[in-house]
Amino acid sequence: MPTYYLETQGSYGDNMEEKFKVIYQKNYYKLVRQAAFLLGDSVIAEDQVQEAFVRLHRTGIENVEHPVAWLAVVTNNLCYDYMRSEGSRRRREERVFQPDGEPRQMPAAEELVLDREEVRLVRSALEKLQPRDRIILLMKFSGYSYDEIAVTAEIGKNSVGTILSRARERFKREYEYLMK
Repeated sequence: MPTYYLETQGSYGDNMEEKFKVIYQKNYYKLVRQAAFLLGDSVIAEDQVQEAFVRLHRTGIENVEHPVAWLAVVTNNLCYDYMRSEGSRRRREERVFQPDGEPRQMPAAEELVLDREEVRLVRSALEKLQPRDRIILLMKFSGYSYDEIAVTAEIGKNSVGTILSRARERFKREYEYLMK
């Protein structure tokens, strides 16, 4: 039985609030790292993770078979929704100006363009992957264990390494193709 599953079961009996609290404490920062990787902004990432936990609470932890895997998928979906939303554009514009209307100190234009281009290339390469490969890569680089990845992707634990290796190769090919 995966470690994270043991952390959410057993000694808490039927106390769902206690289970929720344990899951939150053990997984919040992993999910924020995962979301920040996608969004490039840790504050917005925290908002998306909070929303995922709110949805888990509303759904009822007792109604979700694998709550950690469920949270990872919901967090990814919320991040993608955010990136597509009009609110994302508005927030980017707001970050350029201070509340008094004065422009914020910005990094050198060349540095900013290079950083944005790198993020764009990584996101584009990820989007070209199959959803399972994308989720597996994001989870691995966000610090999830093979057990957690196996449950989320609904694959055997022993297959995670092979599938992860193939996903890395696909990502590398897509990224290199985009670099041309």
